[in-house]
Amino acid sequence: MSSTPAAVTVDGNPTFDFAVGGRTVLAGSIVVILVAALFGVLTMGRAVQPRAVTPAAATARRATPAELLGQRALQLVSFDPGQLGYHIGFRSGRKDLRAQIDRDRRQITVYVSPGDALHRVAHDIAHELGHAYDAKYLTPVARDRYLQVRGRLSTPWFPGFQAADYTALALSDYGTGAGDFAEVFALCHAPSPEFRSTLAPRPPDPCALLSGPA
Repeated sequence: MSSTPAAVTVDGNPTFDFAVGGRTVLAGSIVVILVAALFGVLTMGRAVQPRAVTPAAATARRATPAELLGQRALQLVSFDPGQLGYHIGFRSGRKDLRAQIDRDRRQITVYVSPGDALHRVAHDIAHELGHAYDAKYLTPVARDRYLQVRGRLSTPWFPGFQAADYTALALSDYGTGAGDFAEVFALCHAPSPEFRSTLAPRPPDPCALLSGPA
């Protein structure tokens, strides 16, 4: 096919109209414009389609400040809670207690305040893990042996009527075998300068007092 330019005068000025195969390019231009317009409509139709939101994205929540600080402190604890089968949760701080353990539910709850130092929270975590370790691995004979090494053989192992530590109805466990063991466990597995036991002095080598896989 050949194209022949035909002169056309518009407002006194000469211009050219190219014909292709005997038809003007005007018809072809109209077709191109229509196709482009149709493509644009289809593209706009796709663009306005709403994106599907996954259930996970819809239900995701931000971690609380207590959870964020608690997770950072947990990284400082050298003993793996999974070894004892316990879950550790973090909640906003309370004035009456710092942590507690639920042996039936295998749950440790640590109450974290905004101004808590990381090493203190890590100490609280490790203290409760010490109780969980005690419940799983220490026999009555092992407890007596521990008290003997600490020079407190006649001291009761549990506070009150064997109540859990850090509850409103329980006595402090810091003066008992269980509390002293948990504090020694915390010294071994958390980088904390604190030692809260009132049973016996701070040991120079706390890890040496622990038996089993501790």
